[in-house]
Amino acid sequence: LPRRRRAQLQCALGAPRAPPPPPPAPGMVREARYETTYPVTAKEYYDMMLCSSFQRRVHVEGLRMLRWDNVDVFGPNRELSRRIYSEPNLRVPKFLAKFARKSQAYHEESEFDPKALTRRTRVIPCIGSHIMDFNVGERYVDVPKTSSCIVISTVTIRVKTRLFRKLLERWILEQSQTKVAQRDAYVLDALRNKSFSEIVSAVDDDVDKGGFGELGGDDAVTIEERIGFVMGMLALLGGVAFGAKRRMTRVRS
Repeated sequence: LPRRRRAQLQCALGAPRAPPPPPPAPGMVREARYETTYPVTAKEYYDMMLCSSFQRRVHVEGLRMLRWDNVDVFGPNRELSRRIYSEPNLRVPKFLAKFARKSQAYHEESEFDPKALTRRTRVIPCIGSHIMDFNVGERYVDVPKTSSCIVISTVTIRVKTRLFRKLLERWILEQSQTKVAQRDAYVLDALRNKSFSEIVSAVDDDVDKGGFGELGGDDAVTIEERIGFVMGMLALLGGVAFGAKRRMTRVRS
């Protein structure tokens, strides 16, 4: 019998069917790694990370964030658990500004280890956190026979949905490269103009010396903010695709 007819007869007679194909595998983890040398020891850089007033200036002035709120819980040996809420400062029309900022706002949950001199951070976008795993790790390593250290930053991202996966992962890694460069420029400039002790002893007027603050961003996500997220993502992905197309055009020419 022809193959198709034989398959039809087997199906009619109750012959076992081939098992369904396996579900698509989740997105692979993509990673970016950065190394920067700073003119302070690893322990001193760790202390700079614990100084919430300085970190607020790094993010607001250096990384150009609109808002950086933190709640710090210190352990007995300078361990730190830090929760952050942050909003970007976007150049968009005023009527879209609030929704666009909320769509790209995020929380962070960080653990600082004074023995290993490390920071482990989970980044939680306010919208879309269920479709991605986004983590940042840092190690602070002394350079032998110097008073300098190397800050090793690792960014990992895994998008769980197939739709726009590669574009979204690429955009996040490109943004991480930009933010690391902005951090390096601001912190290195601060160390050129001030001593380490001046940096960690400076305190914002609205923040206690312990680095405690009020954490925002816990409001329920409104339908307008969801619309803003969709509009922001469409604009983002369109911009990434347009940039990729321009690069391909240059290569061909």
